[in-house]
Amino acid sequence: MAESRVVDTNVLIVASAADDGSPFRPGSTPVQEEALRKRVLEWMQEFEQEPERHAVLDWDWRICGEYLNKLTEQDYGWLALMRKKDKNEVIWVGLELDVDGHAVLVPSLADSVTDLADRKMVSAGLAAISEGHVCKLTNACDTDWLDCKAPLAAAGLEVEHLLEDWLRAKWQEKHNK
Repeated sequence: MAESRVVDTNVLIVASAADDGSPFRPGSTPVQEEALRKRVLEWMQEFEQEPERHAVLDWDWRICGEYLNKLTEQDYGWLALMRKKDKNEVIWVGLELDVDGHAVLVPSLADSVTDLADRKMVSAGLAAISEGHVCKLTNACDTDWLDCKAPLAAAGLEVEHLLEDWLRAKWQEKHNK
């Protein structure tokens, strides 16, 4: 069975910033260390190249719409996911949306996933899992995912942090203020 990932937008941004061919600039990410950006780029390149690893996207392209709010069609992260789509290496899922266009989550998750844009990522991951796919959500630099780790795990969705040590240090800084 294929392994699938909901890829947070920040992964695509950081990978694009590390790619010499992308117009996305390294200074446009919170990850200032080149070696860390390269680590995210390498993860994305491996993900793109491995046919048994699938991206999770929604039929209505809401996740892709979020990607394009931050990236151009020339950025590596976007191009990598479109290559996955072209190779039919995508798990397509439906999202239930509220009247404001945000993904609907059960109350315990809605209380924990406070970033409304992130709810579509969670909903997509849970939909893939409910269809029998092995799925994780992949994050590079968003500390909010640490805040909702326990409720997500209780719902069966693991968040994979590509920059775990860096992320925990940033989370600690944020919470010590």
